[in-house]
Amino acid sequence: MYETEKKEKALLVVVFTEEEKREWDIEEISEEFKNLVISAGIEVTDLISVKIKKTTPSFYIGKGKAYEIAKLAQEKKADVVIFNNNLSFTQQRNLEDILMIKTIDRTQLILDIFAHHAHTQEGSIQVELAQLEYLLPRLKGRGIMLSRLGGGIGTRGPGEKKLEVDRRRIEDRISTLREKLEKIRKHRHLLREKRIKDNVKICSLVGYTNAGKTSLLNTLVDDLQKTSDSLFTTLDPVSRRLLLSDNLEVVITDTVGFLHKLPHHLIEAFQATLEELTFSDLLLHVVDVSNRYFERLISAVEEVLEELNLERKPKILIFNKIDKINSSLLENIKVKYPEAVFVSALKKTNLDVLLEKIK
Repeated sequence: MYETEKKEKALLVVVFTEEEKREWDIEEISEEFKNLVISAGIEVTDLISVKIKKTTPSFYIGKGKAYEIAKLAQEKKADVVIFNNNLSFTQQRNLEDILMIKTIDRTQLILDIFAHHAHTQEGSIQVELAQLEYLLPRLKGRGIMLSRLGGGIGTRGPGEKKLEVDRRRIEDRISTLREKLEKIRKHRHLLREKRIKDNVKICSLVGYTNAGKTSLLNTLVDDLQKTSDSLFTTLDPVSRRLLLSDNLEVVITDTVGFLHKLPHHLIEAFQATLEELTFSDLLLHVVDVSNRYFERLISAVEEVLEELNLERKPKILIFNKIDKINSSLLENIKVKYPEAVFVSALKKTNLDVLLEKIK
């Protein structure tokens, strides 16, 4: 968790339309959003839901509602207002002019969490590049548009270093980071070519964040490496070799968890990581079956796979955490998904069935 002298206090705002309310449970979205904010080391003072007919180009929400939020933020002594929506430069600037405190959108929040979990060179480069590309259009002259940005969330790069806010230096830094990322991609390409030459098949774990992909990988390869219940603990592709039989070895790769409304340019930012999926022979789609909205999470992952043109890639649907649901519910899900594999990474249940299916 972030080490700061004083935790920032945030007022959370979930904005939704009638159509979004029909597609997703707002209570579930709000809970996930709250957990995201907490994992960024922020104290939540309150969360409000705002229903709108449609977004507005100036404020995203109505101007009157913005003033209501400003009043509540003042009452709650909030340091920052965080929207569970992606705001344009204009909307963010106009909202902050009314709210009179730092205003963060969903993209900036996710990037902040990514920065905290970036521990390798590749992860750090990808996160910092995404953060700077997000900030660049929000700069005015030589200073940052958000005069109240100060420190804390929205200003932290990988390794807790403060992000650059000078336009000219940002542009130079972006060029440098892109060059470094290209070298990493070329190195990965050479590794993949060697695997192909050695006839080693590649399986990639995909799934919604916190589905238990890393736990499953560690259990399959008997790795006792510590995993976390936090969101986005895996940012870099982690590969492990797995011997399925005397003459059959595969490489299993863990990838970054997906999320509902994952911003498009974040997918682009992690192209070097997600590229691993493109060259995989098989996708292992891990689902947290104990989540009552698991079918919506499956849809969210499939949408990202479609965006990456991977919807036709061979895949196995794996329902994890079966130890957390009752047997009658489990049987009903099995009837609905007869081709899926049902496992518990924690209890090591049905892993032999999964390995046989991978063969």
